[in-house]
Amino acid sequence: MTREILTGIIGLVTTTLAFGMQTGNSPIYTPQIEGDSIAYIEEEIPVELGFDTASYLPEGFDAYDLPENIMDISYIGEDASVELDFNVCKYLPRVFDPYKEYFDLNSIEYIEEEEVIEFDFDIHDYLPADFTPISTF
Repeated sequence: MTREILTGIIGLVTTTLAFGMQTGNSPIYTPQIEGDSIAYIEEEIPVELGFDTASYLPEGFDAYDLPENIMDISYIGEDASVELDFNVCKYLPRVFDPYKEYFDLNSIEYIEEEEVIEFDFDIHDYLPADFTPISTF
């Protein structure tokens, strides 16, 4: 009698494991997928600017090369001052302050016109009888 019970238990466990392996839910074997094993193909879209960019870059320029010292990067600064040959105060209001906020940009109210949409069929034929376009949730 114990032999039949033991055979039944072994058969039940074997069936469960076999079914789990077929469905991928086996407690013994779980496949491990490595992120590096997935091949990702990125399509490179060529960009045509209409001019040769190499003539605007220094010789031996490599965009992927890191500088050894960040302080070695030289920046070309532009002179922000502009010399005018006339007095600008004549053409500005007496109390003109270029740094004063004359109005709050957030206070501007933008009004958009509602576009009227014309259908070539009666939309009420396709909506429920008690339909209202304005509903509260």
